[in-house]
Formats: sequence, structure tokens, C-alpha cells
Amino acid sequence: MNLSGWKYEGRIISDTLQHQIMGVIKILNDPEKVRNRTWGGSLQKFIGNELGISDGQVRTIKRMMEEFDILKPGALNKRTIPDKSNLYSENGEVLIRLFESEELLKQKPSKDSYEQLEKIKEIYKLFYLKILVKYTIRDKDGNEFHPAIILLKALKKYDYLTYWEWYLLNTIITSDNDPEAEREFDKYLTNIRNRTLKVSDLKIIENVLSHSYILGNFAYVELIQIEGKKENMKITINEKNKQLINELLKEWGANDE
Repeated sequence: MNLSGWKYEGRIISDTLQHQIMGVIKILNDPEKVRNRTWGGSLQKFIGNELGISDGQVRTIKRMMEEFDILKPGALNKRTIPDKSNLYSENGEVLIRLFESEELLKQKPSKDSYEQLEKIKEIYKLFYLKILVKYTIRDKDGNEFHPAIILLKALKKYDYLTYWEWYLLNTIITSDNDPEAEREFDKYLTNIRNRTLKVSDLKIIENVLSHSYILGNFAYVELIQIEGKKENMKITINEKNKQLINELLKEWGANDE
């Protein structure tokens, strides 16, 4: 049986990514560095050279900044020279202030600054959590679905998912509410757990890193926990946020408690 992962074109949220986002912001906010360049002109290449990354990575970061509601969609374009006064959303302005506070605290290490940095990290997680629960992916027909809804519904029902069950979920369910697909998934998952369907008969042929990217981001914001890697992977709901998850599932009409 051929399996495929959900298509995700972003990056894993990490300290490295946040450092790169802040690097992009610093350049965009500095007229001396922008120098009348446009996004469709030489600005992308300049940013890549400054940060030591490729043009493609710069474009991926820009897309994620839009998807994560940091940049206003379309604010960076082929025609307009970037102006920091109209680049960022309200959420983006908040995040920038957090970045700036973090940098200042790192310059003066102390017990107090360490505690403040830990609090900022928790705020980052809440920021990205708000984004990721609403994040959508398009299926092959262009229809949008929420990975968080589908995953949390499955974890609530089955307690855990393995590596192979995750890709089975990705392959069969591409809609927030599709009872027929959910019944089909239930049938195959039962067969895997009863060992009437062997994992040796399963092959992942498309988007083979969806477990790394999508699950990695959900783990970062503590919606889920991941134990082990690949064939030994076990995905469960993070008990720390169980109440929040139950509220989300109730809001989505997917909580049977």
C-alpha cells in the first residue's frame, strides 16, 4: 500500500529560524541596507548574502512570515521598496518587540534575565500555537484542511499514532470533517494494530518528511509529544495542554467527552 504525507513547504520552528526571521526584519527596517531595492529585484539576494543562506531559503522565510501573520501578505512585492511602517501586522509588531527584548536580555546575562528569557520563550510558543491551530494545507484538488484538527481528533480517539499510522492518516484524511474517510482510516489502522496489514507492505512515496516538519512544529508548541524516531515513533497528546486541546476539539465539534 502506497502512502503519502501532507505537503508542507515551510520550515521547522526553531531558534535558528527565529534568528533568521529577526535578521530579515533588521535588514528590512534599515533603509541604508534596503537602498531602494525591491523584493523582486536584488533584495532577496542581498538578504541571503547577509544571512549566509540561499535565495530559496529567503523566499521560504518570507512565506512563513506571511503565513505566521508577521508580514502583511503582499507587503513585499516586485514593485514597492520596503517601508517598515507598513510591512508588519499587529501580531508581527508584537513579535518584533519580543525579539528585541530577547536580544537586550542576552546582552546582560543574569539569573533575572534568564528567567525573563524563559518567559519570552513561552510567549513565542503561545504565538505560534495560535497560528498553527488555524494553519491550513491544500489537498490535490485545492481544498483546504487543518492538520491540527485532523491529528488531534485521531489522537483523542486512538490515544496514540505510530510513524506508519501518521502517514496512513495523511494519505486517507484530507478534510476536517469526512466521516467516510475517517471510517476508512479506522479500518486500516485496526488492520495495522491487529497485524493483518503488515508495515512491510507499506511504502511512503510522497512528502516523506511531513512527520518531521508538521509534527515537529506541533511538538514545539506542545500540542503533542513525540517519542522515538521513524519506525519507533509514538505520537501522543501533550498532557500539559490537554485542557486547551479539549477546548479546541469542542470548538471544532470534535470532542466526544
